[in-house]
Amino acid sequence: MMKSVRYAMLLISLLIFTPPDASSAGDVVVALHQTSSPVADTTVRVGDIANVLHATPSQRREIEQLDLESLRDQDDCSITRKQVEMRLLLAGYERDSFNIIGPSTVSARRSSPAKLRSKLEQLLESELGEQFAVAPERVAIRLTQTPQLATLEQKLAAGEFAVELVPRNEFPIGRTRLTVAIIDSAGNQYSHSFDAQVSLSMTVAIASQPIAQGTVLKPDMFRLVDRSITQSADYANPDNAVGRTASRYIASNSILLTNHFHSTRSGHSQTVKRNDLVDVVISVGQGEIRLKNARAMEAGQIGETIEILNPQTNRRFNASIIGPNLATVSSTPRRR
Repeated sequence: MMKSVRYAMLLISLLIFTPPDASSAGDVVVALHQTSSPVADTTVRVGDIANVLHATPSQRREIEQLDLESLRDQDDCSITRKQVEMRLLLAGYERDSFNIIGPSTVSARRSSPAKLRSKLEQLLESELGEQFAVAPERVAIRLTQTPQLATLEQKLAAGEFAVELVPRNEFPIGRTRLTVAIIDSAGNQYSHSFDAQVSLSMTVAIASQPIAQGTVLKPDMFRLVDRSITQSADYANPDNAVGRTASRYIASNSILLTNHFHSTRSGHSQTVKRNDLVDVVISVGQGEIRLKNARAMEAGQIGETIEILNPQTNRRFNASIIGPNLATVSSTPRRR
């Protein structure tokens, strides 16, 4: 804390007393803030708690940097008009060269960028959710650039504020830039842009087995899982995907996308006939083994389980048909 002894010594040395309205004819105006002022570091300076008006650029910079109090051992403090006046006199400014206006006392407190970031993120999540009719708890926004927050510290940390997100045509997933209008407690509005990482918790369809090209999707071929999505894509609607034909091979545990399927539904399922040669995909741990040219010992449709003969070992096992000439088992083949 700056020692008040310095100001007392100055008063004694100057041997003067100034009534509250004596410094009214100065050219430089120091306008104290009406509300609590945030301070980014541990030293309160004139520029933290006041606006310097009618000064040259060099004067403004010099006055704004004049130190008033330390917050090293405290979270907040009060600064009086008299304290600001004494600091200007100590810096060499003549009494009739400045005018201090505003409240008799202004409070200063150490600000926290982390608190401001958290509050902004919550407000933006709520605003984005409202725009797209999504529950705010399913939206997660992380502001990634601290310097963008620093410019708002003095404007916003002192009181309540609201944000209005500039409308978007589509939900912004992944790395993006959000443009917002910020309204502070005094009704002042600021336009600002933030670099952000946006994710959305949503229900997606995940293939529960390998799906061959040409396979007609059935409900038992996928499962619904809640995932935090951080990349924009055209995720398949499970209700619309069922009955459509796969346009490509889809690996097990892949998220189903709209472009994985033909746009029209198939009117019938592909079948496997007795003695057809089929490939069998066997899931082993996190990998897959493909047994080629196994023989179907019975006919079946997609989704049904049939008996398969391994011609290399002359052993039989059961497998589920997932496409034309393609079947799968989820574990080691069962011997017969």
